[in-house]
Amino acid sequence: MEDQQLTENIIKKVALRFFRHYYKFRLRYEDQPVVAKYDLEGVGGIVADGYYSFKKPDGKPFTATFEATSKASIDEVIFRPDHRILRWDGLAVTGLVMVLLAFFNLQEQFHALDNTKFGERIALLALAGSLAFGLFYLIAQNFRRYRYIYAVEQFKKYYADEQWVALGTDVFEDKNDKYLRELKSQCVFNGIGLLTVDINLDPKIIITPSRHDIFIGKRQKVDFMPQRKLQEIEQRGRLDLFPSLFGLAKKDKSVLRHRKSTHTQIALLTCSLALLAVIFTKELENPDFQLVDKEEFTEKIAKSKSNSLAEPESYLPDSSSMPKRKKSKSDESFWTLRSPKETTQVPAESALAESSRRSVGTDELTAKGGGEIVYDCSRFYNFDGKKYIVEVGELTDYKVATATVQSIRGKGIFSAALLKSCFTEDKKGFLVYAGEIYNTAAEASKEMDGWVAKNKLTKSEVRNWKIRAIEPILK
Repeated sequence: MEDQQLTENIIKKVALRFFRHYYKFRLRYEDQPVVAKYDLEGVGGIVADGYYSFKKPDGKPFTATFEATSKASIDEVIFRPDHRILRWDGLAVTGLVMVLLAFFNLQEQFHALDNTKFGERIALLALAGSLAFGLFYLIAQNFRRYRYIYAVEQFKKYYADEQWVALGTDVFEDKNDKYLRELKSQCVFNGIGLLTVDINLDPKIIITPSRHDIFIGKRQKVDFMPQRKLQEIEQRGRLDLFPSLFGLAKKDKSVLRHRKSTHTQIALLTCSLALLAVIFTKELENPDFQLVDKEEFTEKIAKSKSNSLAEPESYLPDSSSMPKRKKSKSDESFWTLRSPKETTQVPAESALAESSRRSVGTDELTAKGGGEIVYDCSRFYNFDGKKYIVEVGELTDYKVATATVQSIRGKGIFSAALLKSCFTEDKKGFLVYAGEIYNTAAEASKEMDGWVAKNKLTKSEVRNWKIRAIEPILK
């Protein structure tokens, strides 16, 4: 026996004999025959080197299978790095990371996207994607998922109560071989038994299979038949006529045939790219800067509603010093609230009340020079879509509105008031706001958080403040 070589056929016979002894005390129907076979094959190229089955007292069948491996077929039990699955997993994870980063950027506006910054955004995406993919590859390359072992992956393709790997002792001569250690690790993780056969044909249990189904419902049952019978079917040409019936047309005989599919990763990557496109489209809806063709811009201006508005007879410049000129009727739409000592000035309350009764009202009170300047609604007709303010409150009394504005300014925060009739059908009252007029709600919210962070305001003071969208009504 010392010169005898452990072939795969010898290991099969020893393993099947071991099964008869190992399972002979398992509860079963005594009047039901025990089925013990080897060299069976099922749908999809699944091979069972050994098959042992009997009926349990509850009437359900018990099935145990094994994969026999000799030194000549060592490829069945050594692991191979599965770079294909690793790369696809990395691409799927990278896609999800980029979606999260793009969504976060949409909220915080770290990098604003317009039609002049596509190159910058593509470069940033490429950098972020490369870093995410490289980090994932570095961390995940030693995961069990990416160490493909044919025998283990084949067991995952079908259901059996217990599954074994039967090895000749000469397959791994070094007990600390990295391939043997990985095989043991995967056998324990997947509930697979490990059996060795020595040169004297004595079997030895290294790992017992799990007695409980740890993958319940995840593996399908496969009907096995002798390989000779399948060969006869192939020779008669029935597989060419009915490939869908037998599922065995053009069988792959390589040890890599049970590798995982990449359908899920491809679907995730496709969805990620679609979400990125949606996010970028959302960003482009209200860009900070838009580069357009001169003719296109001219045509757009020609069709604009603002062209139907009459040219104002006078303009109020944005300056701390006001030019001295004679008062005319056209000045009733604009007035400056100076020092109370200037008795020739129109009183603020009466001027505001008069403006409220007119079709063109006033809309903003801001600090200019030594007093207050009031503008009419047409000042904001050039708004491109909605703008946002940090609303302090809606007030109906002019004195209360100006006092509130001054109170907020006293804390070092700019404040002003808008006439509600410019933005709503409600003709009465003011919208007192803090800060500037912002392009997005996120900008306004971030500014308000900054006031609290810098201790200019307390959380209780801003508890009732809110972000409000405004859009002027064309008069």
